Amino acid sequence: MDASGFSGSAPEADSSPSTAHLSGTAYLSGVKAARGLRRRARVPVAARAFWRRAWAFRGLDITAAMASTSCLVVAPHPDDETLGCAAAIMRKRAAGVPVTVAIVSDGAGGASAVETSGQLSEVRRREAVRACARLGVDEGDVVFLDFPDTALDQHLDEVAAALARLVGSRTPRQILVPTSCEGHPDHDASHEAVRRAVQASGFRGEILEYTVWLWTHWPWTVGHGTGRWTARRLLLAPIRRVSELRPLLVDARGLREHQKQALAEHVTQTGPAVPSRGDAAVARAAGGGSALVPPPLSGSLLAVLESRYEIYVPAGSLRHLDFDRPWRATVASVATSRTADEQASPRATAGPG
Repeated sequence: MDASGFSGSAPEADSSPSTAHLSGTAYLSGVKAARGLRRRARVPVAARAFWRRAWAFRGLDITAAMASTSCLVVAPHPDDETLGCAAAIMRKRAAGVPVTVAIVSDGAGGASAVETSGQLSEVRRREAVRACARLGVDEGDVVFLDFPDTALDQHLDEVAAALARLVGSRTPRQILVPTSCEGHPDHDASHEAVRRAVQASGFRGEILEYTVWLWTHWPWTVGHGTGRWTARRLLLAPIRRVSELRPLLVDARGLREHQKQALAEHVTQTGPAVPSRGDAAVARAAGGGSALVPPPLSGSLLAVLESRYEIYVPAGSLRHLDFDRPWRATVASVATSRTADEQASPRATAGPG
């Protein structure tokens, strides 16, 4: 999930702000600012929850089909499998259906008190194994690809090749992958890597997209971070998002507490505020004190754990909401070039009629 990798348009203020243990006036000012941000943060979280419920009301329940289908879960970071797919995983495992969880990045970029990225990677690996065990997935079915956190876009072909090998060896009937428009670079890159892996492996099964970072900007994705908050955007954008697509629902009732227990195993991402790693600027602002950072998982990322359903969408159905990424510009350029070649080719090669 790593918040440290979010780039492009920053998430709106629905995550708890970083705070520090300060002294004197600086401390009081920091506390007041933090409280103000938290109060304002409740507004988008509640609004998204309302529109998420409206969207789910139009949804199609696929719980039975989901539970009976073997799958490969592609998680950009340790914890994404628990945030986005826990209900589906637990239902599959309860039915004795095989589940493989592929964790793409090493998780070394997540906010934590752990001193070095190497240490954090090892800690998060152990956390993921424990969390997956609570979801019913054996350690041997949790595969760590160990690509560098926050830099998956620089290793797209390598990630795709690793996933293609995994598809070939595990032969899942279904792949669960983050939506194409998550907005987090590592999530978007993981989606693109799956797309390439599917092409390379000839996979013919089902691909569904799950939601994690989508909830930090949906239903106001278009113009996120740049668009003005006009009445038209505030009211019409959600109606368009809700009406344009019927989501696919997996019943999470009776499973949310188990999901929360699994998520709690990711202590580095969900635990109490901890001393930050070498944040000199914050330390100076704190008058030399020990800066604290809150857990990365907060706001809209956790609000979904109170909903009745886990939401999925068919592969490619939200591409019109995709964020700009370098590889997407390349793909579009290649597609345009191929179209031009195809249009010219018949005229150039046509023989006598």
